[in-house]
Amino acid sequence: MKKESFVQRRRRLAAGAAAFAATAGLMSGTAAHADDPIPTFDFADCPALPAPYTAQGSICMEAIVTSGTFQLGKFNQTITSPIKMTFASALNPDTQTYTPIFGKMQADKMLVQPGIFGDPIVTAVYAKPEYAGVFDQPTGPDFHITLGLRVRLTNPFLGGTCLIGDTGNAIKLNLTTGTTAPPAGTAPITGKAATIVQRTPFVIRQATHVDNTFSVPGAKGCALGLGLVNAVVNAQAGIPSAAGKNQMIFNEYIGQKAYTALP
Repeated sequence: MKKESFVQRRRRLAAGAAAFAATAGLMSGTAAHADDPIPTFDFADCPALPAPYTAQGSICMEAIVTSGTFQLGKFNQTITSPIKMTFASALNPDTQTYTPIFGKMQADKMLVQPGIFGDPIVTAVYAKPEYAGVFDQPTGPDFHITLGLRVRLTNPFLGGTCLIGDTGNAIKLNLTTGTTAPPAGTAPITGKAATIVQRTPFVIRQATHVDNTFSVPGAKGCALGLGLVNAVVNAQAGIPSAAGKNQMIFNEYIGQKAYTALP
């Protein structure tokens, strides 16, 4: 991963550049909903800082996705409950550079919209986005975030081990608040740059991160972990799905607090 100098990162923070989000048929990118209320921030999942990083100068970020969509092939799910992701921008005092360190992702399972699966999966299906071991903040404009996700599908028939993506083959998002560059034949979408909506007692920004450039693997482990109905899930969800056929829109609020100000 790329590291930034102390001055570069400070400039980005001052301009609202350290915004994150966090885990998507196709539509243009939407601005963060003005009517989404500001959520509660607790900074409870800020990761411990390993040596040589220090609390002095390091910042904890808590991104809470309050609305949006995730579309994987034909699977098009509205985000109906918050997705919270916490990470650090950790300062190495020896080199005066910052490194992103992921903390934790929290999300409730969401009832899949009727009609996505249909028969023969006849009972309610739930989807839960989960962190899948990939995280970075590449340098450059538009506050890019690289994030690996997997989606866990559950119901009595599918069991609890049915996954779209996993830590070895994650859904790898390249989220931006700018404009995407999808493959030919897919229209770009545009997010919304981070803007400050609260300054005290800590800074909160509002933003929209988007991506429609990623591919999606097929499901695995469905039905008692034996994969007996992977093909059914794949057919119903339209996966595997090539880059340009999928989309994420994260309308979010991002709170930041210095490590020296944490409890």
